Amino acid sequence: MRLRAMLPLLFLCALAARAADAPPASYAADFVQTRNLPGFDTAITSRGNLSYDKARGFHWEITSPYHYLFEMNGGKAREELPDGSQRALDPAQTPWLAAVQHIFVSALSGDQAELAAYFQVAVKPAGDDRRVTLTPKPGAIANAISRIEVTESGPGRPEHLEIFETSGGHMDIRFTPRAAAAP
Repeated sequence: MRLRAMLPLLFLCALAARAADAPPASYAADFVQTRNLPGFDTAITSRGNLSYDKARGFHWEITSPYHYLFEMNGGKAREELPDGSQRALDPAQTPWLAAVQHIFVSALSGDQAELAAYFQVAVKPAGDDRRVTLTPKPGAIANAISRIEVTESGPGRPEHLEIFETSGGHMDIRFTPRAAAAP
């Protein structure tokens, strides 16, 4: 499973991590993503935006230094790659997308049991916020990710997401909420 394609899944996991409260009906944010790769001295920084709405679906877009787009609504997903090519993604033909779709529906419905099917969930208060640690259970996600740490300011309102890869890589994503917009 490609990590770039997994980012929307991981963000949705962050939204679903709020066990006691249902996630909000919509969310939109700008983000700055910093990625450290094993063997490289310089981090890679990208910027973008995301939004989701129960009716319109999920939108994840990297806008700088290249363009990448992932959108999902119901059983349909599409991806626009940095070279401008576009492709529809079929969950029946793409096993990682089937997992994304399953977790996406669980996240939007507030189904904590479904999140627990993929992760061990640990929650700790962090001042006015809370810190959620998601540790993948054995399977495809665990082959790429050792843990995910999310700091939330409220139900389904992530401020900071850290992804620790099994390869030794590390991704740090900071969110700045904005007014909801259509995906």
